[in-house]
Amino acid sequence: MTMFTGFNLKEKIKELKRRGKDVPREIFDLGVAFWLINVDEEKYTGEYLAPKYLHKEFNNSEAILEELKKYAENKLKEFNLGRLFYKLEMPLLEVLADMELNGISADKNKLANLDKKIGKILKGLTEKIYNEAGKVFNINSPKQVADILFNKLKIIAPVGGRLKKTSTGAVSTNIETLATLKNEHKIVGFILEYRELFKLQSTYVKSFQELISKDRRIHTTYLQTGTVTGRLSSENPNMQNVPAGTELSNEFKRCFEAKKGYEFVSFDYSQVELRVLASLSGDPKMIDAFKKGVDIHKLTASQVNNVPLEKVTPEMRNLAKTLNFGVVYGMGFIAFAKSSGLSVAEAKKFIAEYFSDFKEIKKWQERVKAEARKNCFVSNLNGRRRWLLNIVSSYQFLASQAEREAINMPVQSLAADILKISMVKVAEYLKEKGWYGGSVRPLLTIHDELLFEVKSDIIKKVKADIADIMENAFKLSVPLKVPVKAGKNWGEMKSFV
Repeated sequence: MTMFTGFNLKEKIKELKRRGKDVPREIFDLGVAFWLINVDEEKYTGEYLAPKYLHKEFNNSEAILEELKKYAENKLKEFNLGRLFYKLEMPLLEVLADMELNGISADKNKLANLDKKIGKILKGLTEKIYNEAGKVFNINSPKQVADILFNKLKIIAPVGGRLKKTSTGAVSTNIETLATLKNEHKIVGFILEYRELFKLQSTYVKSFQELISKDRRIHTTYLQTGTVTGRLSSENPNMQNVPAGTELSNEFKRCFEAKKGYEFVSFDYSQVELRVLASLSGDPKMIDAFKKGVDIHKLTASQVNNVPLEKVTPEMRNLAKTLNFGVVYGMGFIAFAKSSGLSVAEAKKFIAEYFSDFKEIKKWQERVKAEARKNCFVSNLNGRRRWLLNIVSSYQFLASQAEREAINMPVQSLAADILKISMVKVAEYLKEKGWYGGSVRPLLTIHDELLFEVKSDIIKKVKADIADIMENAFKLSVPLKVPVKAGKNWGEMKSFV
């Protein structure tokens, strides 16, 4: 075989690098290839794909690998996915391998101290909850929480609201439901705070202590085939959902420190999905707002509430933000009502007003759905596609779900591609400068953000060049913006000018 062909080649690349060996220039990862062909496959292993596509058992022989490769090559060509595979996903493999090898430094003692601190706070909250309940119970048991709230304390939904039920008919005690009951009884607020802290402690603070390697760094594993939209996911640990926004979550992030003589530098695409939506839909109001640097959520609030920009309140802006991102995901008025706290009638009115103000977005969505019904797949500007056979289903629930997926996919997948293009281009730039892996080390990618460990004396130069590469990675009809932050630890990153 002329190419380095096989499954899970990222692991093989990492092994070559550990041994100081060169990585082959031409690689063909079969799992990634079949993922591009159909992002909804159950697995991307030879054991699963060979019987399904070749009607043969997989034995990892050169012959069967070559057969799978030929099949994939033909499909990639037929679906116009060749450029995406060879020019983006394959070069990305080595970048991800390097990020996994680099890892991010973590202070085990600080994590242990934070663990104790959260434990004390949880103990205090537990006592408050038991006091309000009038008895001891398992706060981590949804069934027991429901019994306390709805049977013992007789808490009911606020006026105009309704308590959500689980599939078994029991009243739900999920975060969404409890949030609507927060003002009905003090115990609800305590339980919400307990759950947030318990998750921070158990999922992150405790588990991360166990994941620190001998080099005192945490090495996540990136899944290139882990989502249907092309976005990257990670595991062991999952770095995509590291909590943010509270003092304790920031204290958790302060446990990650750059090594001596270096700083963390982050580059985070600002509202990239909404910028993609504006560009794809061609909506003049949204495009004009992004070109002028107007706060898009404030503009939306101004439009749907029919008030001047200066009269928009923080509450109006937050509601508009929920609505803007809801539109990206094809959210209907019922889902919007649940996430916003509005009544169904109010949510319906808000969405109608939104599409009245941003008419081209609605027209674009209808075009996307019509194309998907015609072709049974949807694709983005790079050709990345997702098959949506259910969009022509006679079952309305399945058809509606497929329509939402059709609306979301071109936006979210293009945002994912823009980040991936940046990762490859930035790596090329750093290699040209001789900085890659030494003076500048790529550490993490989280949603629309890239995090690097950079030698302090070249931060200013690196900041300007990487931001420029990322802002020009893909041409949209609106500008891409990449705010930059830097800091000695991950929890104290400040805007870098």
